[in-house]
Amino acid sequence: MLRWLLKLLPLLLLSGCQPGPDGTLDDYLTRLERVLNTERPAIELTPPPRPAKHLWQPSQTDLTVSLLTPLKLKPCGVLPLIAQHNAQLGRVSPPSQQLLYHHELAHRLTRCDPDSLDEEGRELHQALLTHKAQQLPRLGPRLFLLSDEIWFNLGAEGKGWRFGPLAEAEQSLNALKRMTPRLSVLDEPLDPQQTLESHLAVLYRAELPRSLHRAMISATVTLEQASAMLETLPTLACQHETMTVLPNVLTAIYGERVQPLLSQIQNADRRLTPPLTALLSPLPEDPYFAFYLGQDADSLRGRFYSAIQLHTQTWQTLLERCGQQPGAPTG
Repeated sequence: MLRWLLKLLPLLLLSGCQPGPDGTLDDYLTRLERVLNTERPAIELTPPPRPAKHLWQPSQTDLTVSLLTPLKLKPCGVLPLIAQHNAQLGRVSPPSQQLLYHHELAHRLTRCDPDSLDEEGRELHQALLTHKAQQLPRLGPRLFLLSDEIWFNLGAEGKGWRFGPLAEAEQSLNALKRMTPRLSVLDEPLDPQQTLESHLAVLYRAELPRSLHRAMISATVTLEQASAMLETLPTLACQHETMTVLPNVLTAIYGERVQPLLSQIQNADRRLTPPLTALLSPLPEDPYFAFYLGQDADSLRGRFYSAIQLHTQTWQTLLERCGQQPGAPTG
């Protein structure tokens, strides 16, 4: 047993010394600095500031139903629900519970027999149903956005990379996305509260999409710095020592270590961003949301994929000029 542990110990020590993703990106730039005898340029990617949360809160006057207003609806069984919501704890309940309340109120009104109401009650019943049918499709995406699990995980704060349970997060996002059109179906109940909260909790524990956005920023800055460093070499002679070493740097560092990280980021982006964007659409008009979930050139996504394309083209231009290929003998 002792002999087996002694053989295993060096492997454990070596694996513990392997750099993490941020360390790999820094090592790539450090290697280029050494080979090119230059310093990485000071390139930054600064996201827009997060807007104040209260700016996007739905109007309380639009959401609140007075307890005195629907007394004519007592046969519908909605009074206890309204009273609970209008109480202090109800007014400060999480957005997800508010969403469940508004749908449950509409659901009970749908199941209520109008013949059990007097004329005034029937008019109020129809008015509330019409209001909820118009309100819920708009309310759902906004309350999902304002939930702490998404609101505070949308940016790129913090350090380090942690993609967490990607498959579980993807499943939860798709489940929440499927719930959005069901907000307009008032004659069917929504998923139980425990199910809704559990899906949101998965995103919170996984720190997604925050970790994804943080990784995209780190990778984008690294690629833009590396491209800028490589673009200083177009006039260097092909026989120069630097030009003979660069293909090995491309293969051993970029190809074997950086590219797998980029593939991991792109995979997470393809699996998480479409359902998240669908869940939160239409997004509020603010640079913060356009940066993290937009697709144009100024968005995080646009700049990330542009940095990958530019970096690939920069390497191809250098190697093709001297008739070299990655990993080719340096002679």
